[in-house]
Amino acid sequence: MIWKQIGGHLVVVETCSTGVTWGISADNTPYVYTEGWGGAFLGGLQQSGFGIHPMTDTYCCYVYENQRWNPLSGFTSRGLPTDRPMWSDSTGHHKRSKETTRLLSMHWQWITEWTVDFKTPGGVDVEGWQYAVDFSTSYHARKHLTDYVRRRRWVRKCKLTTSGPWAEVGNSKVIDIS
Repeated sequence: MIWKQIGGHLVVVETCSTGVTWGISADNTPYVYTEGWGGAFLGGLQQSGFGIHPMTDTYCCYVYENQRWNPLSGFTSRGLPTDRPMWSDSTGHHKRSKETTRLLSMHWQWITEWTVDFKTPGGVDVEGWQYAVDFSTSYHARKHLTDYVRRRRWVRKCKLTTSGPWAEVGNSKVIDIS
């Protein structure tokens, strides 16, 4: 077995029993290996003369805005000392914000601004909020009398343009190649 570095950008690569090597990019685009060698990461060797194709990938960065209900002032960004950060990742364990979120590497470029994500799993209200009894419980789209916290997911998309010995397979998005 020989290992060699090749160009492209994939998050999953697998070879099937017939020897065909497949990959999936971060945006779930399927690719098949063309047996070529080279790619954008090799700089001057980008075109090896065989099987090198342009590739693009997109990735969505998410941050969550968290708020707690205050009977005197309504929902507020001032939580309890034991609460998650008022801006966090999806788990609430790591402090994140729109201002501190960075690109994945210097090769990626932002292609959108931050916007409220109205496609958040579990549904959202007209302003993009999800509600829950507490931060650690399940969220839903409509506020109930017993809901004391809410969160809103913000999204910003970035794009990578590169090349490698991979050919895009159709226009379908997939989540698994095994």
